[in-house]
Amino acid sequence: MSAAFWVWFGIAIYIAVGLAIAIMARRQLGAGMSEFFLANRRLGGFISALTYSATTYSAFMMIGLAGLTYFSGVGALGFELTYLCGMFMMVFFLPRFWLVGKKYGYVSPMELLSDRYQNKGVGATAAILALVFLVPYGAVQLMGVGYLMNGISQGVIPVVAGIIIAVVCAIAWSSIAGLRSVAWTDAFQALIMIVVSAAVLGVVVTALGGFGSFFGKLESAVPGLLTVPAAKGAW
Repeated sequence: MSAAFWVWFGIAIYIAVGLAIAIMARRQLGAGMSEFFLANRRLGGFISALTYSATTYSAFMMIGLAGLTYFSGVGALGFELTYLCGMFMMVFFLPRFWLVGKKYGYVSPMELLSDRYQNKGVGATAAILALVFLVPYGAVQLMGVGYLMNGISQGVIPVVAGIIIAVVCAIAWSSIAGLRSVAWTDAFQALIMIVVSAAVLGVVVTALGGFGSFFGKLESAVPGLLTVPAAKGAW
Protein backbone atom coordinates (compact mmCIF):
# COMPACT_ATOMS: atom_id res chain seq x y z
CA MET A 1 0.00 0.00 0.00
CA SER A 2 1.15 3.53 -0.77
CA ALA A 3 2.27 6.11 1.77
CA ALA A 4 -0.77 8.21 0.85
CA PHE A 5 -3.08 5.40 1.94
CA TRP A 6 -1.51 5.19 5.39
CA VAL A 7 -1.63 8.96 5.80
CA TRP A 8 -5.33 9.10 5.05
CA PHE A 9 -5.92 5.95 7.11
CA GLY A 10 -4.28 7.55 10.15
CA ILE A 11 -6.36 10.70 9.76
CA ALA A 12 -9.54 8.64 9.42
CA ILE A 13 -8.75 6.74 12.64
CA TYR A 14 -8.04 10.00 14.45
CA ILE A 15 -11.31 11.56 13.29
CA ALA A 16 -13.26 8.40 14.15
CA VAL A 17 -11.87 8.34 17.70
CA GLY A 18 -12.63 12.04 18.13
CA LEU A 19 -16.16 11.50 16.84
CA ALA A 20 -16.68 8.60 19.23
CA ILE A 21 -15.51 10.73 22.16
CA ALA A 22 -17.86 13.55 21.14
CA ILE A 23 -20.79 11.12 20.92
CA MET A 24 -19.93 9.78 24.39
CA ALA A 25 -19.96 13.35 25.66
CA ARG A 26 -23.40 13.87 24.15
CA ARG A 27 -24.81 11.10 26.34
CA GLN A 28 -24.24 13.38 29.32
CA LEU A 29 -25.70 16.43 27.61
CA GLY A 30 -28.56 17.98 29.52
CA ALA A 31 -30.93 20.80 28.67
CA GLY A 32 -30.24 24.51 28.71
CA MET A 33 -27.65 26.99 27.48
CA SER A 34 -25.44 26.49 30.51
CA GLU A 35 -25.21 22.78 29.74
CA PHE A 36 -24.33 23.27 26.08
CA PHE A 37 -21.97 26.23 26.36
CA LEU A 38 -20.46 25.56 29.80
CA ALA A 39 -20.86 21.79 30.26
CA ASN A 40 -23.05 22.68 33.24
CA ARG A 41 -19.95 24.19 34.90
CA ARG A 42 -18.71 20.70 35.82
CA LEU A 43 -15.74 19.84 33.65
CA GLY A 44 -13.33 19.30 36.53
CA GLY A 45 -9.73 20.39 36.95
CA PHE A 46 -8.07 17.58 34.97
CA ILE A 47 -10.18 17.96 31.83
CA SER A 48 -10.03 21.75 32.10
CA ALA A 49 -6.23 21.66 32.28
CA LEU A 50 -6.00 19.37 29.24
CA THR A 51 -8.43 21.40 27.14
CA TYR A 52 -6.52 24.56 28.06
CA SER A 53 -3.27 22.89 27.03
CA ALA A 54 -4.65 21.68 23.72
CA THR A 55 -6.17 25.08 23.00
CA THR A 56 -3.02 27.02 23.87
CA TYR A 57 -0.38 24.71 22.41
CA SER A 58 -2.01 23.76 19.15
CA ALA A 59 -0.68 24.80 15.74
CA PHE A 60 0.87 27.75 17.55
CA MET A 61 3.25 25.42 19.38
CA MET A 62 3.98 23.12 16.44
CA ILE A 63 4.79 25.97 14.05
CA GLY A 64 4.96 29.34 15.81
CA LEU A 65 6.74 28.47 19.05
CA ALA A 66 9.00 25.92 17.34
CA GLY A 67 10.00 28.55 14.79
CA LEU A 68 10.54 31.17 17.49
CA THR A 69 12.78 28.79 19.43
CA TYR A 70 14.71 27.86 16.29
CA PHE A 71 15.28 31.57 15.61
CA SER A 72 16.00 32.88 19.10
CA GLY A 73 17.07 29.84 21.14
CA VAL A 74 16.61 29.89 24.90
CA GLY A 75 15.33 33.45 24.64
CA ALA A 76 12.02 31.92 23.56
CA LEU A 77 11.55 30.78 27.16
CA GLY A 78 10.96 34.43 28.04
CA PHE A 79 7.81 34.23 25.96
CA GLU A 80 6.61 31.38 28.16
CA LEU A 81 6.96 33.56 31.24
CA THR A 82 3.88 35.44 30.06
CA TYR A 83 1.93 32.18 30.21
CA LEU A 84 3.29 31.47 33.68
CA CYS A 85 2.07 34.89 34.84
CA GLY A 86 -1.24 34.19 33.16
CA MET A 87 -1.54 30.88 34.99
CA PHE A 88 -1.03 32.60 38.35
CA MET A 89 -3.74 35.10 37.46
CA MET A 90 -6.06 32.26 36.42
CA VAL A 91 -5.53 30.47 39.73
CA PHE A 92 -6.46 33.66 41.58
CA PHE A 93 -9.31 35.03 39.46
CA LEU A 94 -11.04 32.07 37.77
CA PRO A 95 -12.52 30.51 40.93
CA ARG A 96 -14.09 33.90 41.69
CA PHE A 97 -15.42 34.24 38.14
CA TRP A 98 -16.83 30.72 38.38
CA LEU A 99 -18.63 31.47 41.64
CA VAL A 100 -20.09 34.73 40.32
CA GLY A 101 -21.11 33.08 37.05
CA LYS A 102 -22.86 30.25 38.86
CA LYS A 103 -24.60 32.60 41.30
CA TYR A 104 -26.01 34.92 38.65
CA GLY A 105 -26.30 32.43 35.77
CA TYR A 106 -23.80 34.09 33.44
CA VAL A 107 -22.99 32.10 30.31
CA SER A 108 -20.45 34.48 28.76
CA PRO A 109 -17.95 37.05 30.07
CA MET A 110 -19.92 39.70 28.20
CA GLU A 111 -22.95 39.07 30.42
CA LEU A 112 -20.78 39.50 33.50
CA LEU A 113 -19.34 42.79 32.23
CA SER A 114 -22.73 44.16 31.18
CA ASP A 115 -24.26 43.31 34.55
CA ARG A 116 -21.28 44.53 36.57
CA TYR A 117 -21.23 47.95 34.92
CA GLN A 118 -24.99 48.10 34.30
CA ASN A 119 -24.29 48.92 30.67
CA LYS A 120 -24.96 46.59 27.75
CA GLY A 121 -22.60 48.66 25.64
CA VAL A 122 -19.68 47.40 27.73
CA GLY A 123 -20.58 43.80 26.96
CA ALA A 124 -21.14 44.59 23.29
CA THR A 125 -17.75 46.31 23.08
CA ALA A 126 -16.07 43.32 24.72
CA ALA A 127 -17.80 40.98 22.26
CA ILE A 128 -16.64 43.03 19.27
CA LEU A 129 -13.07 43.16 20.58
CA ALA A 130 -13.13 39.40 21.13
CA LEU A 131 -14.25 38.85 17.54
CA VAL A 132 -11.63 41.24 16.19
CA PHE A 133 -8.82 39.31 17.85
CA LEU A 134 -10.14 35.75 18.03
CA VAL A 135 -11.42 35.36 14.46
CA PRO A 136 -7.99 36.06 12.89
CA TYR A 137 -6.36 33.91 15.58
CA GLY A 138 -8.72 31.03 14.79
CA ALA A 139 -8.09 31.44 11.06
CA VAL A 140 -4.33 31.29 11.62
CA GLN A 141 -4.74 28.14 13.72
CA LEU A 142 -6.69 26.46 10.92
CA MET A 143 -4.04 27.47 8.41
CA GLY A 144 -1.44 26.00 10.74
CA VAL A 145 -3.28 22.67 10.78
CA GLY A 146 -3.32 22.70 6.98
CA TYR A 147 0.42 23.35 6.77
CA LEU A 148 1.16 20.73 9.42
CA MET A 149 -0.85 18.08 7.58
CA ASN A 150 0.84 19.05 4.33
CA GLY A 151 4.29 18.80 5.89
CA ILE A 152 3.73 15.59 7.85
CA SER A 153 2.26 13.87 4.78
CA GLN A 154 5.11 15.20 2.60
CA GLY A 155 2.68 16.91 0.27
CA VAL A 156 0.14 14.08 0.06
CA ILE A 157 -2.48 16.27 1.77
CA PRO A 158 -2.86 19.72 0.18
CA VAL A 159 -2.91 22.68 2.56
CA VAL A 160 -6.50 23.55 1.62
CA ALA A 161 -7.63 19.97 2.25
CA GLY A 162 -6.03 20.05 5.69
CA ILE A 163 -7.82 23.29 6.52
CA ILE A 164 -11.16 21.87 5.36
CA ILE A 165 -10.66 18.74 7.49
CA ALA A 166 -9.88 20.91 10.53
CA VAL A 167 -12.94 23.13 9.98
CA VAL A 168 -15.29 20.17 9.56
CA CYS A 169 -13.94 18.45 12.68
CA ALA A 170 -14.18 21.64 14.73
CA ILE A 171 -17.78 22.28 13.67
CA ALA A 172 -18.83 18.66 14.17
CA TRP A 173 -17.21 18.20 17.57
CA SER A 174 -18.57 21.56 18.77
CA SER A 175 -22.10 20.86 17.58
CA ILE A 176 -22.47 17.36 18.99
CA ALA A 177 -22.34 18.25 22.69
CA GLY A 178 -21.15 21.83 22.98
CA LEU A 179 -18.30 22.59 25.35
CA ARG A 180 -18.35 19.09 26.83
CA SER A 181 -17.50 17.42 23.51
CA VAL A 182 -14.96 20.16 22.76
CA ALA A 183 -13.27 19.64 26.13
CA TRP A 184 -13.24 15.85 25.88
CA THR A 185 -11.82 15.82 22.35
CA ASP A 186 -9.33 18.50 23.43
CA ALA A 187 -8.24 16.25 26.29
CA PHE A 188 -7.71 13.40 23.84
CA GLN A 189 -5.62 15.63 21.60
CA ALA A 190 -3.66 17.06 24.53
CA LEU A 191 -2.68 13.59 25.73
CA ILE A 192 -1.47 12.70 22.24
CA MET A 193 0.53 15.93 22.03
CA ILE A 194 2.12 15.46 25.45
CA VAL A 195 3.05 11.80 24.90
CA VAL A 196 4.35 12.28 21.36
CA SER A 197 6.28 15.46 22.21
CA ALA A 198 7.93 13.77 25.20
CA ALA A 199 8.76 10.72 23.08
CA VAL A 200 10.28 12.82 20.28
CA LEU A 201 12.31 14.83 22.80
CA GLY A 202 13.57 11.65 24.42
CA VAL A 203 14.56 10.06 21.11
CA VAL A 204 16.34 13.17 19.83
CA VAL A 205 18.21 13.91 23.05
CA THR A 206 19.23 10.25 23.41
CA ALA A 207 20.48 10.17 19.82
CA LEU A 208 22.60 13.26 20.54
CA GLY A 209 24.14 11.71 23.65
CA GLY A 210 22.07 13.35 26.37
CA PHE A 211 21.27 16.93 27.33
CA GLY A 212 24.88 17.79 28.12
CA SER A 213 26.09 16.65 24.72
CA PHE A 214 23.12 18.33 23.04
CA PHE A 215 23.84 21.74 24.56
CA GLY A 216 27.57 21.30 23.94
CA LYS A 217 26.99 20.66 20.24
CA LEU A 218 24.52 23.53 20.06
CA GLU A 219 26.99 25.91 21.70
CA SER A 220 29.68 24.91 19.22
CA ALA A 221 27.41 25.20 16.19
CA VAL A 222 25.28 28.25 17.06
CA PRO A 223 26.43 29.78 20.38
CA GLY A 224 24.07 32.74 20.06
CA LEU A 225 21.08 30.48 20.70
CA LEU A 226 22.16 29.93 24.31
CA THR A 227 22.35 33.60 25.24
CA VAL A 228 19.67 36.05 26.37
CA PRO A 229 19.01 38.13 24.43
CA ALA A 230 19.88 35.95 21.46
CA ALA A 231 22.55 36.97 18.99
CA LYS A 232 19.76 37.88 16.56
CA GLY A 233 18.24 40.30 19.05
CA ALA A 234 15.24 38.29 20.23
CA TRP A 235 14.40 38.08 23.93
